[in-house]
Amino acid sequence: MFARPSSPWIPPSDPKKVTPIYFLLIFDFINIFRILIPGSFFLDDIIQSIVLEAPWFKSSKRLCAYISCSALREVDTSKLLSQILSPAPDGNKLPTAKKLYVPRVEDKNSNMRMFNISRIDDLVANSMNILEPASVDADGNAREDVMHANDPVDLFILPGLAFDRSGRRLGRGGGYYDTFLKNYKELAKEKNWRLPLFVALSYSVQIMDEEVIPVTPNDVLVDALVSPTGVIPITSAALGRMKP
Repeated sequence: MFARPSSPWIPPSDPKKVTPIYFLLIFDFINIFRILIPGSFFLDDIIQSIVLEAPWFKSSKRLCAYISCSALREVDTSKLLSQILSPAPDGNKLPTAKKLYVPRVEDKNSNMRMFNISRIDDLVANSMNILEPASVDADGNAREDVMHANDPVDLFILPGLAFDRSGRRLGRGGGYYDTFLKNYKELAKEKNWRLPLFVALSYSVQIMDEEVIPVTPNDVLVDALVSPTGVIPITSAALGRMKP
């Protein structure tokens, strides 16, 4: 299911004014909308269901995904992660089980790592009450870092405050994801791996017209967006790999 939704609001005429603070105001409106309009919480469920039913998701074997935090006004990923980590009825992993890596912030200098987890219980709350994996498992063994993995990742599921239809993503100003994605792209080039799809989850109100969001040389574009109205492929990679 592909979609090209229109933004229900008009952004500032000057792209320089399209800042994280601006979108935090928009998300305050979204939170009020959720409280006042019955059923609005189902938007998150719809977005996750679209991903779970998509052929490009089903065929992925290894992926990185963010752990949603309601305080950060992110599209929920709990259903998505639960499905990925769910064991087979006999308690064992299915042969087609996906390998999941999730983020852990290392410092305040835009350094982030992605560690493999096998169950939701592998996550612990950090000082900001955001769930993330410890660097070692319950037995004290180091978790696999995706940057040291032997096989490439097929898919990244990404958060953001806003996006435009040219694939630009507005984060929170820390540069964690852009730094990590840039490093992973360099690793993939070095290993001669096919680049993963960079897919962001988004409410329709977050999606803007092309080239509205300002970019820097370090920004990494997303290949596609998933909103409640469907999948929005942007790059040629997405158009080629996200065929209905």
